[in-house]
Amino acid sequence: MMKQISHKIVDNGGIVRSIQNHGIRQFPHRVQAKNPDYITGQRYFEKGRYISIYYDSNPTTRAQVERVLAFDDQVLRNTHLRARSKLDWISTQRMDKNPYVQQVLKMDQEKMAQQEASKLES
Repeated sequence: MMKQISHKIVDNGGIVRSIQNHGIRQFPHRVQAKNPDYITGQRYFEKGRYISIYYDSNPTTRAQVERVLAFDDQVLRNTHLRARSKLDWISTQRMDKNPYVQQVLKMDQEKMAQQEASKLES
């Protein structure tokens, strides 16, 4: 299944950063599956395998991955989290609150002051 999800991400222009198998762990509480297990008929589970996939993709690909996970009987629960990066904080909406824009503006002001000082000297 991880291979299928990875291919779906890559085929749609995404990048798979890593796949981490955290092993079989005890669930915090007993989990009920959508359908009984097709081999044992078991419906409630106390242990399960935790797997993390870190990837970059567009929202359409994320929806497709969620769909694949939702239709798979072996998946009891899935969660998608959006990782934050420094680029997320760059916003042109509020330039007065953005530290990166403020730093660039300060550098521009210093550069203009140096240019004017050099004009006055010559």
